[in-house]
Amino acid sequence: MTSTAWTVPIPQERVQEFRDLLADLNKNLSGLAERAREAGYHRERMWLQPNQDGSARLIVHLELNDGVTPAELVARLRSYDSEFTRWWNPRFESFGFPASPGETLLAWSDGA
Repeated sequence: MTSTAWTVPIPQERVQEFRDLLADLNKNLSGLAERAREAGYHRERMWLQPNQDGSARLIVHLELNDGVTPAELVARLRSYDSEFTRWWNPRFESFGFPASPGETLLAWSDGA
């Protein structure tokens, strides 16, 4: 299994806006699920890590399907077009989206 993760800084004045966006997303995850199948990943987790100054850092973790690399995933996410992505992408990307996948420095598993 391959996974990738990235972070996006969320300014203090937009933290509630981001929470509202995710609340809207959680009302219907079918578009996200369809995009995941097409892009090549099967699990997504998002955390919002608060900072002392009131801003936050969004942490996104994706588990990729066998044979899909992080670089391929980013390209697929950028090119996939659907009603969902026409709604989601401009809103999500207004907070920032990394141009490339990050560098894996440690990957450990207990085999479970």
